[in-house]
Amino acid sequence: MEEGKNEIMELRQMIEGCFERQNKLIARLEMELEALSNFNGKQMLDSRDMRLQLKVCDRTLIRWRMSGKLPSFKISGKVYFWAFDVYKFLREEYGTAVL
Repeated sequence: MEEGKNEIMELRQMIEGCFERQNKLIARLEMELEALSNFNGKQMLDSRDMRLQLKVCDRTLIRWRMSGKLPSFKISGKVYFWAFDVYKFLREEYGTAVL
């Protein structure tokens, strides 16, 4: 009986240790992800971020980019936008009421 309790306690400690390591890993990944989306204090948004935040489709983003209204840049083939440029675009296109 005592041996069973010890095994359960050991198993519980192992599981708690796994959760602690997992939580540390998640926190580290979140920090690295945040670092990837910021460069020299400037926030970068990808197309997915833009679609979700502005509630527009891919085609709308492409049209804004191609018309030159919304500056963008590519890193390894992926399109990004500077948050500052997005806010500026929204102010110019839709006025301050949007922000």
